[in-house]
Amino acid sequence: MGNNTSLEDSIREESDKAIAAIREKESLEIAQLDSSFAAEIDAFRKKTEAETDAKLRQEVYKLENKAILERRKLKLRSMEQFIDIMVGEIMKGIRDNPLYVKFLIEAVCGIVLQIPDAAEVRLKPEDLSLENDIKKAVKDAGINQRVVIKGDPGILWGGCLVWDKAQKRVLNNTIERIYFRKSLLIRQKVMKILMEHFGDGKKPIQEQMSPGV
Repeated sequence: MGNNTSLEDSIREESDKAIAAIREKESLEIAQLDSSFAAEIDAFRKKTEAETDAKLRQEVYKLENKAILERRKLKLRSMEQFIDIMVGEIMKGIRDNPLYVKFLIEAVCGIVLQIPDAAEVRLKPEDLSLENDIKKAVKDAGINQRVVIKGDPGILWGGCLVWDKAQKRVLNNTIERIYFRKSLLIRQKVMKILMEHFGDGKKPIQEQMSPGV
């Protein structure tokens, strides 16, 4: 009986040791799995953060470039509008130049000389006061064909349109047409003048000019 008890105790003791060893091994394996899983999670987190940061930097870079481009476009549009206003004022004031009358009379005579038959001359309505001067200049130039002079509100800045009735064509020597042909050169000169007088590079030219300029 005693031997049986000792055997049972021995078996129980060995069983407990085996169970303890199994549990220890399981705990170690679980700890290793937890550590490995945690490392994978941490690596995934770092990778995700790095990818997110890179994506954010890329998007921020795009936004910055877009903002710079939009500012440049706005500045260019603003400058273009400013030049348009300046050029418009300059062109409207051309008729006040003492040389304008001479230009207009010579332009009409030069065009009418090219027309063998009757011609219709269109002027800015405000220039109709020069009708007699123009007709006299045409006569003095030895031009014998009939010339009719009319006002045309479509001519904004000055100059003349001449209708060649025989050949059914319009010869355009308006200030608008002259500007259209020379617009790039004129705008470049205006820009150069602005930069020389007001372009200190620190702020927009419009802000540098006083209201009285």
